Amino acid sequence: MFNEQKFKNMKNYSLILFLILSISLNAQVNETNKTMLWSTLGVSTKLNDNLKLSYYQLHSINLKGGGINFIQPDLGLAYKLNNKWSLEFHYSPTFSIDNNPNNQSLYHRISGKVKVKTKISKRFRMSNALVAEQHFTQRSKFQQRYYYRLDLFYRDTKLPWKLRPFINQKLYVYSNGKPLQYFNADGSLAENKSPNGLHAYRIQTGVKLYPTDKLIFALYYLKQKEFNAGSNNINVLNPNTNNISRSFYDFSVLGLSLSFKL
Repeated sequence: MFNEQKFKNMKNYSLILFLILSISLNAQVNETNKTMLWSTLGVSTKLNDNLKLSYYQLHSINLKGGGINFIQPDLGLAYKLNNKWSLEFHYSPTFSIDNNPNNQSLYHRISGKVKVKTKISKRFRMSNALVAEQHFTQRSKFQQRYYYRLDLFYRDTKLPWKLRPFINQKLYVYSNGKPLQYFNADGSLAENKSPNGLHAYRIQTGVKLYPTDKLIFALYYLKQKEFNAGSNNINVLNPNTNNISRSFYDFSVLGLSLSFKL
C-alpha cells in the first residue's frame, strides 16, 4: 500500500541530496583550468503535434580573464515518434572571437540524437540519449564526436514556479582527430595516429523554473573533465622536448538560460 509520508520524506531527502551535490560541485570552480559564464537565449515552436522547431544562441564569457570566448547559435528540429522516443537534428556553427591564433574564426557542426524518456516514479523522470556529431573542420582531438547522455529530474507542479531540479551526465568518444605522435620509452617515435577513444566526461546540475506556460528559466553549473582510457592517449608528453601535446581541456561553467515557447 502506498505510504504518503514515506514518499514525502523521499522527496525531501532527494532535494537535500541535490542541494548538497550542487554545493560540492560549485566548490570546485577554482580548481579548474578555465571558468566560463554561458548565457543562452532561445525560442521554440510546434509545427504540428510531433514536430518542433527551435533556435538557441549561446554566449560564452571567460570569467577569469574577461571577454567573450565564442558565440554558438543552434538550429534544431525535433520529431516525436511516440510518448517515449524522439529524434533530433541540429546545426550549430561556432564563432570564435577570443583572439586566440590557434582557433579558427568559424566552426560548423551538425548532430543527430535519439532519445528515450522513462518515468521512474510519480515525481522522478529519466531520459537516455545517444548523439553523433560531425565537425566540418577537423579539430585537434576529433572530427566526429559521439556521446551518451543521462538526464534525471524531479517534477512537482506544486513547487513555486514549478521549480525542477535536474542533473545530467555525458560521456564523450573522440574520433578522427589530427594525428598525434606517440613515443617509446627511449624517446623514439612509436607511431603517428589519431587519438580515438573515450576522452571526456561532463556533469551538469541546476534548476529550471517555469514562471509562465511559455517561459522557461534555468540556472546551472557544468564541469568538464578530459581523461585517457585505453592506449590512444591525449595529453601526451614528448620525452625529447618535455612538451605536452593536446593537453587536457578541463573547464567549469556557470550558466543561465531563458527560452520562450511560441
